[in-house]
Amino acid sequence: MAAPKPPTIAFLLLNLISILPLLVSSFSNDNPTDRRILVLLNDLSLKSSHSLFFSSLKSRGFDLDFKLADDPAIAVKRYGHYLYDSLIIFSPTERFGGSLDLEGVLDFVDSGHDLIFAADSSAFDLIRSIDGECGVNFDEVVL
Repeated sequence: MAAPKPPTIAFLLLNLISILPLLVSSFSNDNPTDRRILVLLNDLSLKSSHSLFFSSLKSRGFDLDFKLADDPAIAVKRYGHYLYDSLIIFSPTERFGGSLDLEGVLDFVDSGHDLIFAADSSAFDLIRSIDGECGVNFDEVVL
């Protein structure tokens, strides 16, 4: 009885060529790998009033996790690993819930993650501290 033949180079090359499209598409700009976004809202009605923006992100493959800004269960980091790749803050709140605070947001940004926030001249000190650390300033004067 003959021993089984080892795989030939042609067979291995054929297998490599068959998985090549998967490897190429996984590093595409159209198919991002950093997909988890935490969206902090002051009011859940913002989810519907800004639905075009959120739908645009979802259509690009992002996974959005909506939470109220004062939710006591908010956390962006657990056991030394970030749970989200990006943070969107649509909340002019005095403080965040859970373990998220000014230092947590700044550490999140300093570690290379993305931050988008929206505010106006009535933003509280917490948002002003974040924007000041990130190089953005809101005018005190309301026209």
